[in-house]
Amino acid sequence: MIEQTFTLTGPADLDVSVPSGSIVIDSGPVGSVAVTVDTAHPDSWRVFQNGNAITVAPERTGFGRGGRGRVRIVAPDGSSLRASTASAEVRARLDLDQLTVATASADVHLSDATSASIKTASGDVSIGTVERDLTVRSASGDVQVVRVNGSASITTASGDSSIETAAGSLVTTSASGDLRVRRYLGGDIEASTMSGDIELGLPSGVSVKLAANTLSGKVHLPEKRKTPLSPDRQVSVRLKSVSGDLRIRRID
Repeated sequence: MIEQTFTLTGPADLDVSVPSGSIVIDSGPVGSVAVTVDTAHPDSWRVFQNGNAITVAPERTGFGRGGRGRVRIVAPDGSSLRASTASAEVRARLDLDQLTVATASADVHLSDATSASIKTASGDVSIGTVERDLTVRSASGDVQVVRVNGSASITTASGDSSIETAAGSLVTTSASGDLRVRRYLGGDIEASTMSGDIELGLPSGVSVKLAANTLSGKVHLPEKRKTPLSPDRQVSVRLKSVSGDLRIRRID
């Protein structure tokens, strides 16, 4: 077991590498960072400070001696995190500034962040609110986002993507995964999939410049309403699928 506490002058810049195990980041008081590493080989780990930068990593990479550990860090809100794992789950339960995660088969769970970039092969991704830009690259994992206020780019192979609210430009691509955007408030969305379905919710009163194409699927459009369309509120929508259905609905 490793237990260390560091004194800081501002938010932390966390750099954590865990081949297997788990990474948990919790919110704590301003001015300090507490690090706990539960591992069978504490002598094989490096935990050190350089200014406001805190590094946690095993001495050896891969799955050899010392590679497995359960890391818990308590850091101030507004800290940044760079996490690299093979199969270690990443869970951040604080308001982060910049988040960068690269993992193979582990899940990633994030509360809120200013911006986030996540790459995973088969892990699921769940995110709270991202204030600026969001990038997610996943092979077979599902992606769930509560809200993104900046631009978003999401690419999956067979995983499904679900966004409750997107307020900026959105580009999403999938092979067989479904896409659902419950409430789209931005001005430009492009979504394409091979065999997955696409569902998009647009506010009433917004005029739509639509291009919806599917080879063997169906296109479902909302009924025309008497609500006047605002010329100042227009959204460009480009949806494409080979065999999946495309559905657009109006939300109040």
